[in-house]
Amino acid sequence: MFSTFGGHTQFNFTRKIDSAESGKIPKPYIEDVTVADGTINGEPSAVAKVTIVNPSKQLYSTKLMVHTVGTEGSYYPASVRPGDSRTITVELLDERGTEIAGEARFYAGNMTTEEGALDQVEFAGKAGEETRVWNTSYEPVRPTWMDDNYEYHNASYERGIAEKASAGYEIGGVPVIYVGLALVVGWLVVRKLR
Repeated sequence: MFSTFGGHTQFNFTRKIDSAESGKIPKPYIEDVTVADGTINGEPSAVAKVTIVNPSKQLYSTKLMVHTVGTEGSYYPASVRPGDSRTITVELLDERGTEIAGEARFYAGNMTTEEGALDQVEFAGKAGEETRVWNTSYEPVRPTWMDDNYEYHNASYERGIAEKASAGYEIGGVPVIYVGLALVVGWLVVRKLR
């Protein structure tokens, strides 16, 4: 855009950056993810601490979406000042103290297209232990507020049928569904012996 009015002149140039091939133009990226135990709104929660770095001289209007095996998607505005970094604490619905696997998408614009894609990483870890983080290619997906939305799956970390049926509740480390089944079977055996 080039405009003049009286003694005032304005220049505004926009350059499109291919996030997959940004070349010499620095762009914001996810530097690290750490799985931890935290507090969200005064309640204990599993969290992911996502560190974002903006090495450029430009402020981008960016967003962060985190999916895990137990979290359908946590969305956060994630703009970072030029030349700075920021750590965002993301609430996870996974059970505290367990190994948590997921992915973080960092983008500007619409997450259903590759345009505006900045970075994507996958991670796996447990609070108090090292979280493994690795880069993956950005994959456009449908967010949680759309029909037929994306759900993260990781065969190595999927909960079993008993854990899903127990909604994460356990008694002495055993999914509550097994305890319930044992009580029903025991009641049937006692009843049959009468």
